Formats: sequence, C-alpha cells, structure tokens
Amino acid sequence: MNETIFNFFYSYAHINPALDAVIIFIARDFGFVILTVLLIYLYKHEDKREGVKDLFIVLATAVAAWFIAHWAKDVFHTLRPFDANTGVLSLVSESGYAFPSGHATFFMALASVLWYYHKYLGLFFGLSAVIIGIARISAGVHWPIDILGGLFLGLAIGTTAYKLVSSLMERLK
Repeated sequence: MNETIFNFFYSYAHINPALDAVIIFIARDFGFVILTVLLIYLYKHEDKREGVKDLFIVLATAVAAWFIAHWAKDVFHTLRPFDANTGVLSLVSESGYAFPSGHATFFMALASVLWYYHKYLGLFFGLSAVIIGIARISAGVHWPIDILGGLFLGLAIGTTAYKLVSSLMERLK
C-alpha cells in the first residue's frame, strides 16, 4: 500500500517542467514562506505581550518537534525512496533517513499548538503540513508512511506542548 500510494503521487514528477517547479516550490520553499508570515503575524499581534508569548510557545514547540523528528530518524533508519529504488529520481536534494518526515512533524506541531491560540492559523498550517507532505512524496524524497508518521508525531508534540504550557501557566497564577 505504501508503494502504491507513493507511485501514484510520484507519477506526477518528471512529466512537465512547470509541474515539477510547483512540486519543488511546495516541497522545499513553501514552508519557509508561511513560517515567515506566521512569525511576522505573531510578532505584530495586537497585544504585544500575548503575541510574544504565543511566538515563544510556537517556536519552542517547532524546535522541539524538529529535534524529536531527527532523533526518531536515527532510531528507525528508514531509507528514502530514491535510496531504496534506483528508478526514483528526486526533485529536491535530501539526505539522511526518511521516517518520520521532519517537514510533516514540524508543520503539524505548529498547526496543533496554533489551533489552541488561533483556530484559523492552526487549520491553515494543518492543511499546509498535508500539502507539503504530498509534495515531498511527489518529489520522491518520502514514502507516504513517513508523512503520516510525521503528521501524527507533530500532532502529539503540539498538543502535549500546549497542555504542558497551560498547566505550567495555571500553576504560576
């Protein structure tokens, strides 16, 4: 099933230069664009104190998600599609192990923690995490299970981070 789903999404790569450019942009650069917009939004929050606090919590969650995902990659040692199958030519340059997807983990952790502060931003980042994940499958750098694992791990990290911070803030009051 993992290979079947991979082959479906990967079949869109290498057929049209314009489509390849879109896949590459979403898989590699779109995350930087939306992250920059998020940081500006949170920094310019109406209530500066709340905005800075939200920014700190969101960034701390994202950094934790990144470290946890990379630790998990070293535990699971899953080959990337282009390493496992010489017929797969990736559209973007990647190295290291594949599971879980660091991009999916990072952006879903952001989405899940943002959900508690800004519902629409949380929804936007959740959808973005899925879209970025699909693009990374199409680009030939992840298996679907890598993306799914990253989405679930990110959801767990973001939700846990919010609950820990809420509990801590409650105790400090």
